[in-house]
Amino acid sequence: MQTATSRQPLGGLEVIELSNMITCSLAAMTMAAQGATVIKVEPPIMGDQMRPLGTQKNGVSGFFHNCNRGKRSLAIDLKTEAGVEAVKKLAARADILLHNYRPGVMDRIGLGSDVLRQINPRLIYVAVSGFGTKGPMADFPAFDHVIQGLAGYTDLQAPNDNQFDFMRTFICDKVTAYTACQAATAALVARATTNEGQHIDISMLHACLAFIWPDGMMHRTLKGEGQFTMSPGSEYFQTVNYSDGSIAVAALQDEHWDVLLRLLGYPELVGTALHGSIASRMTNMAEVTKIFKQPRLDIGIDKALAALQAADVPCGPCVKRDALEDVAQIKAIGALETYITEAMGKLTVPTPPVHFDGAHTSHAEPSPLLGEHSRDVLRELGWDNDTIDALIVAGSVAETQLPKLQ
Repeated sequence: MQTATSRQPLGGLEVIELSNMITCSLAAMTMAAQGATVIKVEPPIMGDQMRPLGTQKNGVSGFFHNCNRGKRSLAIDLKTEAGVEAVKKLAARADILLHNYRPGVMDRIGLGSDVLRQINPRLIYVAVSGFGTKGPMADFPAFDHVIQGLAGYTDLQAPNDNQFDFMRTFICDKVTAYTACQAATAALVARATTNEGQHIDISMLHACLAFIWPDGMMHRTLKGEGQFTMSPGSEYFQTVNYSDGSIAVAALQDEHWDVLLRLLGYPELVGTALHGSIASRMTNMAEVTKIFKQPRLDIGIDKALAALQAADVPCGPCVKRDALEDVAQIKAIGALETYITEAMGKLTVPTPPVHFDGAHTSHAEPSPLLGEHSRDVLRELGWDNDTIDALIVAGSVAETQLPKLQ
């Protein structure tokens, strides 16, 4: 196990992850990219529900890989005495434990926060729930789609007042993942002073409300009388569509709008009451941005981008997802890396976006097969091979060997 460095600040720390799907998986992988050793504890049958979802090779999907690089997998049944004992032994030496089971589940199987932190008072125990630990929905199953609806995201994406729509990405899972990661590492800072761990509760609902609020709810933040009401932030997001593609533009200043209006073929609107001031535009964005959908001039994205960039207007092309790997700017910052793993062959993934010590880093690691490290981890915890073999035969533990690539 490596020690901490400026570029791998979590080196020497061990993280135990008990989870299904994205939230805790992505949080733990982020810590792995920053140097932590992560052991993923998952059920011996099927494992994490992400494993078979989407395009896959040798039973591991790209979806799973993108949230589980650089981990070890212990596949063991937590409903068995051996499973509970294994997690207790792992917790005894760990720094952080994350799980996203529903409230009360870990307590019922004997792995609650009080139990594990009594074994290891320095343990940081992070419990992620969908809706929180109290209230009428606390025990309900949660999924990203459900939280998007309850936290106002489907309204944010609505094409009009009578419809709702999703952000077509697992935004709530990922927001909560980064919230959990930040909370856990903040608790490490506190532990450096107190020498004690702590229990942390994070709900997807709360994390996603906090995420949407700064701009998505800025029109509902100030209460009472006397405020100057402006359009909600969601109305500022518009694209300009040409016959050969679209551009994203963020014209904020008056001089930006002078350029944009002429570019779109509306020179007569420059300086008008509606378009001529920030205050007028920001209180009438739904009306102001209608011209984005009806450009009179179709000059194409190259000429439009050149004109906007010359005027220092924030802008950029709208890129198809399948073309991201070929974007010059993405290549220039080294945001993606391609490498080969024994089980999955050639892969392309993002590099860590945080450059500690100003240095570019890599996380070109394999994701684990189900139970790939079960035997090694259990041997580290004191089980002998005969005991491990018996658990495998009984179905309490799974062990998967690396396949031979053709």
